Amino acid sequence: MIKDRILTVEQMKTCERRSEELGVPASQLMATAGEKLASHVMHETMVEGQPDTPEVLILAGKGNNGGDGLVAANHLHRSGISTKIVLCCGKPTTPAAIKAFDSLNKDIDVMFYDGDNTHPWAEAIDNATIIVDAIFGTGFTGEIERDLQSLFIKLNTYAKRVIACDIPSGVDARSGQAGVLAVQADVTVTMHAKKLGMLLSPGKYFCGYIRVEDIGIPAAAMSDDPIMANEIYAKASMLDDQQLGKKFLTSRKPWAHKGTFGKLVCVCGCRRYIGAAGISATAAMRMGVGLVEVCSTGKVIDSLAANLYECTFNEMKADADGYMTSDNVPAILDSLADAKALLLGCGLGHTPETEKLVTELIEKSPVPVILDADGINSLVPNIDVLSKKQSTVILTPHPGELARLCGVSQEEVLADRLKYTYDLSKKYGITVVAKSSETIVCCADRTEVITAGSTALSKGGSGDMLAGLIASLTAQTKRSSLINCILACMVMGRAAEVLSTKRSERGILTRDILAYLPFFLKHLEGGED
Repeated sequence: MIKDRILTVEQMKTCERRSEELGVPASQLMATAGEKLASHVMHETMVEGQPDTPEVLILAGKGNNGGDGLVAANHLHRSGISTKIVLCCGKPTTPAAIKAFDSLNKDIDVMFYDGDNTHPWAEAIDNATIIVDAIFGTGFTGEIERDLQSLFIKLNTYAKRVIACDIPSGVDARSGQAGVLAVQADVTVTMHAKKLGMLLSPGKYFCGYIRVEDIGIPAAAMSDDPIMANEIYAKASMLDDQQLGKKFLTSRKPWAHKGTFGKLVCVCGCRRYIGAAGISATAAMRMGVGLVEVCSTGKVIDSLAANLYECTFNEMKADADGYMTSDNVPAILDSLADAKALLLGCGLGHTPETEKLVTELIEKSPVPVILDADGINSLVPNIDVLSKKQSTVILTPHPGELARLCGVSQEEVLADRLKYTYDLSKKYGITVVAKSSETIVCCADRTEVITAGSTALSKGGSGDMLAGLIASLTAQTKRSSLINCILACMVMGRAAEVLSTKRSERGILTRDILAYLPFFLKHLEGGED
């Protein structure tokens, strides 16, 4: 078992293959997995509310996941627990699962699923006090096949308590997507490490309480293969607020001044998206940056200046439609001479001129660039300019923008968001913050999954707020972009969660979260609740 690390489907397969090469065969791993699974089932039979004579039903598929269930059945039977098996997809087909089936105690009642609800398998589901879901493992994708739908309907309707083996059947361990009839587990006993899909929506809501079990995969199986290079964690999301503040927030010395906390230049806004510039600049100031200079068109500045008293403004040239032009690059570079970071793209709009503007600034900026929204869209036609960057670049795409950056469909991205995020990060040596209900941050060979947040963030402006928070932290500190991005995501997500306990998520606006940030940051610093 590996502490804290999360694995992709491919990484788990590699661990199993390497384990075999290191002298621990699949049959041995299955024997241990089945024993650990049985132990959890036995524990569940002793929980208050369970009958004195529990009835356990193992629903087994034809692969190694089903094999784990068959091994567990033997252990349960030997322990005196009434145990039955339903083979849901016919007899086992993998060598290890076949071996487990051949080793079954002959006194265990084995039934075959046939789709007929009047047959014994259906009655067994009705009567079972605990059902073990060992049908599909981490290889499942898509929807439950038509032939099995009556089984899953019966299971989800009548099961009293469900323990899933490795991952609930119907949940995609790669993407977190869940089939319509995915099994709703009360407990998931997963082997060796959590799988990525167990942390992503909607799959994570099907897992119940997750227990990770060591099945004897050698530590050496985690090395000597390039696919294992990406180390995935969700450590920040496991911290409570005080731990988060202590670990991530830097101190503010009493003698510090505005120059101490850096200058941020924001090249944001156009006639159509004035609010995005205001939100991102406000977020940056709320996160503690010393100075914010907004470089935008006269129309945007006129609209924002009445409320953003703390910012300075630098009027940029605009075309007839109110979008900034590439003629502004020299003026922006002048502003960057004493700046620590550049926020580029919030509400920028997308035209041929913004494409030139973004391309030149990526290539020539002497300070880290945080690229969001239409900054990303304007980058796409000339994405290889990232190879010419002079400084750190952080991209903050949502799934649609990530798809455009990678030249694929949004459906392809959603099927394996980590792959595209990681590949983009590695190809150009950049940090990518792939936003969604769970945000994936990739920087070099380190990935963090952020699970903080609520639907209060499912509104326009949230992305601008996050970009402002990241840019603010980048301007203030010399810490890695990975740490700054993790902290920004956690602050925004946790603030939204806390505010959602006081107000309806439906009615919370981005500006409400921005107004609450000073109070939440005080809480993180160890102050008031």
